[in-house]
Amino acid sequence: MTAIPLIQRLVAIAVSLILLLVTIHLIRKHKLREQYALLWLIATAAILVLSTFGGIVDRLADLFNISYSPTLPLVAGLLFALAVLLTQSVALSNQADQSRDMAQQMALLEYRLKELEGQEELAESEMKPAA
Repeated sequence: MTAIPLIQRLVAIAVSLILLLVTIHLIRKHKLREQYALLWLIATAAILVLSTFGGIVDRLADLFNISYSPTLPLVAGLLFALAVLLTQSVALSNQADQSRDMAQQMALLEYRLKELEGQEELAESEMKPAA
């Protein structure tokens, strides 16, 4: 087992506290939706716990049969980033579909409105006596 050096542990704790403060700030300013806020708070808490208590990383590395324990948080972070990218891609695809559907509905409504306006003008012109 390889112990994580103290300076790296302190940097990880500082980064996780900064990430926690930024996440809370974004939540308070309504810049981060609640559905994503919980995910980020859990991830930040996990980073804080793992960086504070290095023995947890060593035990988890032993559990997963990883010979160099500092790679475990790196792999976990990579998997987290991939999960976030996937969920964001799904959300972006849904928004693109909704945008396309709304544009089509708006075009149909504009067509119907012009059609009704044309019928109204025709009816008005028929009602006026020819001079």
